[in-house]
Amino acid sequence: MVMNKKFILIINAGSSSLKFKLYDEKFQAIIFGIVEKIGQKSAFIDYQIKSKKNKEFARVKNYNDAVKIILRVLQESKIELNNISKIGHRVVHGAEEFIKPTLIDKKLVQKLKKYNKLAPLHNPNNLAGIKACQKHFSQAKNYAVFDTAFHATMPDFASHYALPDQIYKKFGIKKYGFHGISHQYVSLQAARKLKKQNPNLITCHLGSGCSITAIKNGKSVDTSMGFTPLEGLMMMTRSGDLDPAIIFYLVQQGMPSGKVEKLLNKESGLLGVSGLKDMRDIMIASGYKIPGYKLTKKLTAQDKKQAQLALAMFVYRIKKYIGAYWAVLGKVDAIVFTAGIGERNKDVRDLITKDLPNKPRVLVIPTNEELMIARLI
Repeated sequence: MVMNKKFILIINAGSSSLKFKLYDEKFQAIIFGIVEKIGQKSAFIDYQIKSKKNKEFARVKNYNDAVKIILRVLQESKIELNNISKIGHRVVHGAEEFIKPTLIDKKLVQKLKKYNKLAPLHNPNNLAGIKACQKHFSQAKNYAVFDTAFHATMPDFASHYALPDQIYKKFGIKKYGFHGISHQYVSLQAARKLKKQNPNLITCHLGSGCSITAIKNGKSVDTSMGFTPLEGLMMMTRSGDLDPAIIFYLVQQGMPSGKVEKLLNKESGLLGVSGLKDMRDIMIASGYKIPGYKLTKKLTAQDKKQAQLALAMFVYRIKKYIGAYWAVLGKVDAIVFTAGIGERNKDVRDLITKDLPNKPRVLVIPTNEELMIARLI
């Protein structure tokens, strides 16, 4: 490899994984991969150097260990660490304070800690990745790019909840939205495909977490996730929209608030309704075929019924949001699908777009959050 090049390293720390990509000056990915199952006995790193794929099982207790493994991979690939000039980090929640890519220093790390409670599954791990990179890549400048930033253009009437103003001012309770880096990336790619600057789009990020965004003239004007990533669409384990009085009712019935939070974030959604942990399992149980994939669980008639219900609910709720955002935008140049389900599952896309008015143009665009971060810093 050429040693005098400058490189950008992107770190995307998830709830139990850490994705990384090393880009050269022309934004070509040189090395990329993921450290999976951090903190578990079955942890491993799956990575690719140019066209060569590698997989290694390793002991990865925490995010510092994960970064040390990435460091080793880079060194073994003859990357001169001093040539890594920038490291970009995805940070899920920046609230109203952070709406642009920001150079990370000790003061910023302390500021970001207060947002851990707003995104408890992600922000603490984002910070762990930042601290590890500061320790092991001392020569590089670290930047935070915020998932909430793209949605900072939402008008107040879309982002504010109907709560007393003093509650908003005291606690900062408003809609922030998430998956912003992904929605921003696919909206720019869609503009290229449409050969139109600043189009009107409805972008659907459908994966384990799901969100949908209304983009008017290239800017986010509304999005389904809210104060936290729990609001909005039905997701793999999150409930999405529900009557907030349900929470009070469950607490009154004796369920501890912590258990209610776990119920809504980790035990609801597609999993809660169907009992199945993968959309491919739900599709097969609902009568669809997934080439090259087999369901190992033996299904009862009730299993199939619940899977069909879960799929119908998932599709219906996305359609409702599309209809609402179509009304907000007035004109829609395209509906964009991205992320695991959105990109790979044509049957789900067809169910969602079936019978929509005006036969909208449908685009499938693989998201690339790492590349978006690299370009932004």
